[in-house]
Amino acid sequence: MKPARLFLLLVYAACCCTAMAQNTESPATFFSFDFPGATNTQATAINIGGKIVGRYFSTDGVQHGFLLNGTQFKSIDVPGATLTDVDWINRYDQISGSYNTSDGKTHGYLLSKGLFTTIDYPGAQTTTAFGIGDNDDVVGIETGSDGVTHGYLLKHGTFSSINFPGATATLPTMVVGQRIVGGYFIGAADQGFLLSGGVYTSIGCPGDGNVFLSGMDPAGDMVGDVFTPDGNQHGLLIQNGKCILVDFPGGSNTYANGIATGGNIVGRYTDASGVVHAFLAVCAQRH
Repeated sequence: MKPARLFLLLVYAACCCTAMAQNTESPATFFSFDFPGATNTQATAINIGGKIVGRYFSTDGVQHGFLLNGTQFKSIDVPGATLTDVDWINRYDQISGSYNTSDGKTHGYLLSKGLFTTIDYPGAQTTTAFGIGDNDDVVGIETGSDGVTHGYLLKHGTFSSINFPGATATLPTMVVGQRIVGGYFIGAADQGFLLSGGVYTSIGCPGDGNVFLSGMDPAGDMVGDVFTPDGNQHGLLIQNGKCILVDFPGGSNTYANGIATGGNIVGRYTDASGVVHAFLAVCAQRH
């Protein structure tokens, strides 16, 4: 595939970078990019090597995954799938995600060294894989015969359940060592959570509701989104206990999906015409 037209927009904005020694804001550079010919592009994760993964929709309405290495895009499709989603890439370029089959079922997968391995939670009606840690651990969700969404951790080939106490649905999205982040629902309200050492901690932002966490780096900095009281959706970085909004300049409905060691963040935003694009926010310290 020929090199893509990657960096379509360059702007400067304030964003907290995780490599900072002090808890102060520093400049970051925002880049907008799209998979060539796509109608909708969303970045979901970035690893320490700078490789970015995500999803895009082609003109026929089909969803595909992608890998972006430098300026080179590669489409990712599980063989025989009707839909492929890519959610995370670890430092060893292993990729986790999900796919649908023609019978309407959803399965998780691990892509490693060109080989797809299906992930199905035992007895579940559907299985989705979200995050993959550097030690091959995978977290995701499964829906059982009770119709309830539960979280799971797949570690060394063994599944264990993740359920935030009292939640009607639990969605773990990323695992880093012994720590897991994600979101949970109680009724229609959602909130972020951290699971560490067997202890669940609810994560929110002062004065704001509906926080959802999608990623975490080894330093413990977390990203996701938050809906402010005015009803607007913003990307979110939680660093040193501080909630920081991450908004693509001039865009709306920003969502921060992934974060890499050093603070680079990827996600998606909507432009003034309603089109969804992927973004990369690069910390000044990484220039």
